Amino acid sequence: MEPSILPDSGGVLKDMRSSHGEVRPDPGLEAPAFDETPDLNLPDEFDALGELGEVLATSDSVRARGVMDFFWTGLAPFTLLVVFGTSVVVFALTAYLLDAELPHLLALSGSVMGVGLVVLLPLEYRLVRARILGPVKRLEFELVGKSPWRPERDALLGSLRRVVGEIRRALRTMDNDLRLERERGDDLQARLAERAVAEVFVDRVVEGLRGAESVSQFAVEAGRLVRSVWPADDLLLLNREDRQGEFGILAWEHGGVMVDLATLEGEPPRYRLGSLPVPVKEALRSGFCAEIGLPFSQDANFPQARSFVAIGLDHRGGASGVMLALSSRLDPPGEEPLRRSRPLFSMGFGRAMYVRELGEAEIRDALTGAFTHDHFLTLVRYEVARANRYSRPVACLMIDVDDLRRINGEHGSAAGDRVIAEVAQLVAGAIRSSDSLARISGGRLSLLLPETNTEASEVVAERVRSRVEEHPFILEKSQVERATVSVGIAVHPPLGVTAMSLVDAAERALAEAKRGGRNRVTVAAGGPVEPARPSEGHGDSG
Repeated sequence: MEPSILPDSGGVLKDMRSSHGEVRPDPGLEAPAFDETPDLNLPDEFDALGELGEVLATSDSVRARGVMDFFWTGLAPFTLLVVFGTSVVVFALTAYLLDAELPHLLALSGSVMGVGLVVLLPLEYRLVRARILGPVKRLEFELVGKSPWRPERDALLGSLRRVVGEIRRALRTMDNDLRLERERGDDLQARLAERAVAEVFVDRVVEGLRGAESVSQFAVEAGRLVRSVWPADDLLLLNREDRQGEFGILAWEHGGVMVDLATLEGEPPRYRLGSLPVPVKEALRSGFCAEIGLPFSQDANFPQARSFVAIGLDHRGGASGVMLALSSRLDPPGEEPLRRSRPLFSMGFGRAMYVRELGEAEIRDALTGAFTHDHFLTLVRYEVARANRYSRPVACLMIDVDDLRRINGEHGSAAGDRVIAEVAQLVAGAIRSSDSLARISGGRLSLLLPETNTEASEVVAERVRSRVEEHPFILEKSQVERATVSVGIAVHPPLGVTAMSLVDAAERALAEAKRGGRNRVTVAAGGPVEPARPSEGHGDSG
């Protein structure tokens, strides 16, 4: 059998046509697209496999014609030549040995040649169709599912099956190699593109944060920079508040617009230290966190968010803040530019926080950390004006430490200062982040509670009073002192049309609490109240 017949007959392996004449690929193998081969330096074996793939795509008619052409152009002429040669030999031997006459010799030779042609050619034709074309057809039917796969029935069919297996494995290996090379090339191009974008973004961050001196300026510039590379629907700037064990919101940008937290209706989102979202926790731990395409939100304050990027911001040698970007998109672009720019955002945040702390030093009391009296009056004016504009309640509480003069006389002024500082700390732990605490003078503190009516302010005042009463004040070694506070409450409306009238009403209520026996809470009445005498007012806090 000529070796050249195998490529043509093997074409049945890949030319799997349906009844409509369409090519059906092998279900177990996805043939590579040779015309889409990437521009790679591949070895010569890949070119040979490409040519083999073209050979395997030969149609049924071409393959059958090739088999029969082999018979008629190769095997049949060879048989004719052999039969003719045999008849010539018979003619010569008969003439030499038998000395027969020429007609008899010709008849004998013709008979030998006729018998040979009549017997050999049909036999060879039958063998070619049965032993070559037949197995190929059967293999084709088995491959396309027209007949079940059978064990090897003869050597030719077995060899064809082995060739099929080898070709399939070679094509599968080549296809996997090409796919891997494409994936590596795409990954490399994506990384190069991300790095180029990140380098450009780093330069923009340096330029954008250069003039951001305050926290508000930093928040505006940081939001603009983040949204230029990542589709953030909301951007929060969180800062750790050690005194309350939670993270306060320094700035909130929604849809590219800064939210005025002071005029925000209702409570702003709160982030307590024990229940922080996972991205914020991870950013505090490792400096950066990205959660993309989540099926549900990880922040209860933003239930529609599906993608998160949290950037840890360092201040005073540790993680002090977090810039949290939230998006409702499931497939936002890569976060590599934000990851590489984290140190720059952290530096800008630290500088803005130092400026903020320097500004707060002028309005904070050095002993308690609360606001000063002058700044407190400014806050009261703002909240009263806001309450008048939107018809919302606002409460002012005056808190005075009872028997502070006695503590100063028995233990010294340093012990009295320690009591004042601890009382301020207890009060700060009992209020919201939106409330304001100030030290008026001596042991007198004041609370401003926006959006708080009379009932809610009484709850806060009672909470403050009970905490102070139950707290042991350790002054000197094993000496434990107990202290109490009196609280006066004034709520607008109806009191406090102006800031000073609200404060005066709270002062009068505090005086009533002092006269009533101290360690109690008193709410200012709507009518005028007798002003406090010196011995019942500031003198008790001495």
